Amino acid sequence: TARAPHVSRLVQAAGMLAAIQRLQSSGQRGDSEANHPNGGPPDQGMQAEEFLQLENPDSSFTGGPTPINGLIRSIPEEDAANPCYIPLPPEKDEDWKVLIRCGGAGEVADTREEQWARYQTKNKLSPESHPGLAEHLLERADLIITTSMDYLVKTWDVNNGFKLHQEFEGHLNFVNDAVPYHGDKILSCGDDFTVRLWQIGERDQPGELLATYWINSWPMRAVKPLPGERAVVVGMDKAVRIISLVTGLTLHKMMDHAATGPDDAYFQKEGCGNLMCVLHLRNNIIVSGADDATVRVWDADTGKQLAVQIGHCGWREDMGLGQGHKLAESYAAVQSMCHLGKDGLEFASGSYDRTVTIWDAREPEHLKVLRSWQAAENGILGIAFCDREHIIVCAGDNSFKIFNFETTELVCSVSTRGHPGNASRVDDDRILVAGGDATIRVYNWKKGKDEVNCYAHDLCLLNTAPVVLKHKDQKNWTEVPIMYQTKPYPDNQLDARRALENMRKTISDAIEYKDYNTAEALNFKK
Repeated sequence: TARAPHVSRLVQAAGMLAAIQRLQSSGQRGDSEANHPNGGPPDQGMQAEEFLQLENPDSSFTGGPTPINGLIRSIPEEDAANPCYIPLPPEKDEDWKVLIRCGGAGEVADTREEQWARYQTKNKLSPESHPGLAEHLLERADLIITTSMDYLVKTWDVNNGFKLHQEFEGHLNFVNDAVPYHGDKILSCGDDFTVRLWQIGERDQPGELLATYWINSWPMRAVKPLPGERAVVVGMDKAVRIISLVTGLTLHKMMDHAATGPDDAYFQKEGCGNLMCVLHLRNNIIVSGADDATVRVWDADTGKQLAVQIGHCGWREDMGLGQGHKLAESYAAVQSMCHLGKDGLEFASGSYDRTVTIWDAREPEHLKVLRSWQAAENGILGIAFCDREHIIVCAGDNSFKIFNFETTELVCSVSTRGHPGNASRVDDDRILVAGGDATIRVYNWKKGKDEVNCYAHDLCLLNTAPVVLKHKDQKNWTEVPIMYQTKPYPDNQLDARRALENMRKTISDAIEYKDYNTAEALNFKK
């Protein structure tokens, strides 16, 4: 029987049936699509003049990648060797038509106008393509997400005294990051090699797991949603990876953090390059930070590295200048990133060297440091947006602080019982701090007092994020997936298969416990 190994779930995506109908009904297409060899982007009749009027000359859109798949599906070797395999005629291969429609196959790359059209939503400044806009970041949260070492994701009801709203159980190890997706869902990642998609439901109802995406056999540290039903995920495998949330497959895998770096790639030679954080700036531009001390800018559509820069320069003499410990003295791991309410034109990063750095990303190819200052007495674990002028800094010196990021002025400093993992803005007056002592702490920073302080998880909290439920309005989201890709089949699923196999073995070994201290278990021979 015929099968579609790498687009079989595409037709389940919102808007896909309509896309097929538009593809098959050429009379309903605009002229620009009817003449396009790939069928054209989803926004019909888009003209270059309109694009240039709407986008400034420094637009991040430069055109899509050259398609790695043709207009007709190629037959995998395992299928070609199967005498029972019957390929679908191209005219009946609806899945492949959808892949073409989504930019994953074709003859020529999308122009910048066609690339731009794929990002368009009814809300022209949607939180999907412009997550760093102040108008989105300043909205009052309805729920707060927390993650923990206890393998759980939880949500807390801001409108009901921060009582527990839901628990999401399914991760098999520490949950390192969780963020809202489409307003009523959650994306999370953890040390169990996975990214997971959850549905937010009614209070006290178990959290519904919608999908599990196996990534690689390494802990995943951070995940952020991208336009076109995609996500960027980073972790200890040293890769910046773009995945499709429709198929679960890897679209792009960028290994530059593992390959090149400062000081004649000193950190890469020492085994560094592990990814700590990632941020979606705007449209197709993302930025990552790693323990090789670099911040890097990427094009999420082509997988190209646009810029690499160092903004955190180590502890200097505080760690023993002259001892040759470059990671401590001259460079430092980039641990956390956050928006500043400037539509991704500026962002902040925090590092183990105790500093916060403010970056100018107006020109993605020319990333610049605007200012940097020491913000703590120990390594910075997390930073978060507070308001148009302030950020929250959580540090290993058992404190959280609020700074004016324009002037670097310290506004307030509050001691904590454990290392605070990170914090979230709740509203104009309040923030929620995810505590290393397993608590959530709601602090009114304008009045200088606690409003809530309670145990939230069984172990240390690692991260937190606000949820604005009204963002689920469909006008905020692209209707057709974006499937630009540079990773071919079957390479786009090899890491996921290995991750799943390794986790199965880990679970099997735990169930069938063996004493690995014995010579037999270690395969020693006398």
